[in-house]
Parts: sequence; structure tokens; C-alpha cells
Amino acid sequence: MTYFPLTKIQREWQERVAALARRELAPRAEETDRTGQYPQESLEALRRAGLWGLRVSQEHGGLGADLLTTCLIVEELSKHCPSTAMCYKMHLEAAEIICRIPTPYQVEHFVKPMAQGQVFTTIAGSESWGEGDNWSASQNASHVTPVDGGYQVDGVRKSYVTSAGHATHYQFRCRIGAETPQSQASLLFIERDNIDWQVLEPWHGVGMRGNHSSPMRFSGFVPAENRLGPEHTVQNVTNSFNRPVIALTYAAAYLGIGSGAYDLACTEITRRFPSGSRRLDNAINQRRMAEMSAQLEAARALLHATAATFDQQLTTSQLPYMQAKVMCSEAAVRVTQDVMTIFGGTAFASRLPFERYFRDARAGMVMGMANDAAYQNMVPLLFPDRA
Repeated sequence: MTYFPLTKIQREWQERVAALARRELAPRAEETDRTGQYPQESLEALRRAGLWGLRVSQEHGGLGADLLTTCLIVEELSKHCPSTAMCYKMHLEAAEIICRIPTPYQVEHFVKPMAQGQVFTTIAGSESWGEGDNWSASQNASHVTPVDGGYQVDGVRKSYVTSAGHATHYQFRCRIGAETPQSQASLLFIERDNIDWQVLEPWHGVGMRGNHSSPMRFSGFVPAENRLGPEHTVQNVTNSFNRPVIALTYAAAYLGIGSGAYDLACTEITRRFPSGSRRLDNAINQRRMAEMSAQLEAARALLHATAATFDQQLTTSQLPYMQAKVMCSEAAVRVTQDVMTIFGGTAFASRLPFERYFRDARAGMVMGMANDAAYQNMVPLLFPDRA
């Protein structure tokens, strides 16, 4: 159900993408998870539907969707293939800044081609502290060297790059100049075909096995025309409009995992055993199904209300976006755990895809802005005079 009122256009997009996901994503989801295969065919289906240009303005040839519609679409995709949904969600996140504040050069070379399905992006923003992949949620960015006409990237290693090697463009967080503090980072839009890059190792995730979130190394020249916004201003640019998109598309992806598992459980729990009994006949299972429904609808209502608040420009606080992210990801974890319990050995033996949803949901607690970090960041917003 959808308790938050949707417009006719929003409902139509929800139904259209749900049908597309059932037709194109669902048949490939099991193989994507089993083999760790990148979901290129599924992403191509989204391209053919024009969805690579979802957040590109209509003026520049895109769909110009609002954030609530965006969340509806990401949830429907994630119900059927979370790996595909996460790759697509990272494209939307990486594309947001260049879609909102492009230069005339960027409109012609990146934004309009994105609307035409020629640009698929991702984030190359995470770096390790110390040796190996000792990654934390703290933002750390290596420096690039300013040179005539642009910037020189000298072997910068990024730790977790979704769609590594597959994306055509990378939003790249860096410091311009070795003396620049972390608080004054900048963003570059790197073209895969115009820079040297290397995928350093394969992705072996517990879940989200198809999203290829591998470490990469970048070297080469990036033109000044590829910088997103002024130098040293990434915090201002990101806080103004990109953080809500980051948080709420994560929320929608994890809500989709929970609701996808629940939808399947609603069908499977009514199947009769040879004895004629059903899992639904168990009073404990009845309680669990009712409780899961309430948890999902509460998370969905918060997500939709928060997205609508952003679309209507009703708040500048980051608090509701972080609240929606943690509520949706935690609802997905609770729901998938209860579904695994209801279906017992059948689920544990992977005879139904609940185990896949169970693993995928766990990413929501630790990736992106990890929930522990999100809760910590909420405190100054809740107690601005005391924190």
C-alpha cells in the first residue's frame, strides 16, 4: 500500500517501472547474485526506457523527475534486483550535481548525452585510512596537482567504486593542491575513455554481489571544464541538494529489498503443504507478517513524506533525510530476518531467494553513510545548543 498521496504521474511511473523490473530485472537477479556478474543487460533495459536521464531536466532532454518519483522508481527496481538498483542509484547520486549546476560546456558534453543514454556515472569518492581497505565513513580525499588547463591525477586509489570499470564517467572527490585541507575538497567529472584507470581486485561482497564495488586507481589529466562547481566548495554544493538525494535513494533501495522479500513472503506463506496446512496458519507467523507490514509502511511513509518535503523546498535541515535512511535500512534488516525465520530450512537452504534479500539488506547498515555515523550526525541537529 501507499499511504502518502501520489500524483497520477507518480503512480504511472511506479507502475511502469514495476512492470519493467518484473520483465527485465527479475529473471536475471539470481544469476547476478550467484555469479557476481555485473547487471549490464538490466541496466541497458533502464537505458532503453530513458531512465539514465531520470534526473536530467526536460530542458536538457531528460525526464526531469522529482525526488519522490525517483525514490518510487529505485524501490521498484530494488524489489527485483538490488544489485541493479544499487548501480543505478549510484548513477543518480553521481549525476545529481552536474544535472543541477552544469556549465554550458558540461551541458553539451555530459548532461545532454546522459539524457540520451550515453553517460552512466558512479561515485569514486571513498579512500582508505592507512593500509589496504581500512575504509571508514570519514571523508578522505587525495590531492591532485593543478596544471595548465586542468589537473593531474597521480595514481589516486579509491577504495569502493560501484560499477568499477563499467561506468562511463566517475564523480571524483579530491583536494586541489597538496596543502588544501580535507574540508575544502573539490569534485571532478572523470571520463573513463580519457584517463588511465585500473580495477585493482574483484568485488566479493556478502551481498549486492553484482554491483562491482571494487577499488580503482586513476592516473592522468582532467580538463578544468570537468570540475563540478568552483574549487574547494564541495561541502557547500553537496549540502545544498546532493545529500538528500544520496540519503533518500539509499533509503529507497533498502526499502525495496525489504518490500521485495515481504511481497514474495505474502505469496509463499499461503501455499499449502501436502497435509493441507500453511505457514500462515501459525499464530506466530501471523503476528510476524502483520508486524513486518507495519514496519515497511511506516518506513515508506517517512521516505515519501521526506522526499516530498525536499521537492517542495520546505526544509533545509539534513535531519529528515538521515532519519529516512536509517529507518528504511533497518526495516529491511528486520523484515528479511523475520522472513528467513518464517521459512526456516527452506530459506536457509536457498530454495527461495529470501537468503539473497537477507544478505543484500545488511549492506544498508554499513555502506554509504553507515547507520552508526548517521545517528551520530543527527545529535547536533537534535540538540543544536547542547551538542
